[in-house]
Amino acid sequence: MPRISFHAIVTAFSLEVLADMLVARLLFAMFAGDQLVADMAPEAMLALAKTVYETTTYLPIMFMFGTLTTIAGAYLAARLAKRIPYYHGLAMGIVGLVFGLVFWSDEPIWLDYLGMVLTIPMSLFGAHLARKRMLELG
Repeated sequence: MPRISFHAIVTAFSLEVLADMLVARLLFAMFAGDQLVADMAPEAMLALAKTVYETTTYLPIMFMFGTLTTIAGAYLAARLAKRIPYYHGLAMGIVGLVFGLVFWSDEPIWLDYLGMVLTIPMSLFGAHLARKRMLELG
């Protein structure tokens, strides 16, 4: 049986996390608007973050983007590996679960649980899309 390509997993997961971080910063800046200033005190930044999280659609939109990057990351891992796409998708899902558990937050808790439940299925969906594309290309 062919082995999992750790290079594909590391590359795809790194790009997935980078995309999540960039989107999070851009969306936060968009939702915070002119309340976000360059020299904010840490306490003011925490208060602003709490306001943005609790009074806007920031978290659901970030959840949607996170789901899309999970699918895209698994797709990329499977395409980079060029073999056993579902195993690479599963590996991406497992890495995503571990990453999610390490950076677990308690606000809102339902969002974290939903993310944990959907990580592996969305990763397998990304791998499925990659498999379909690989079969089309021959």
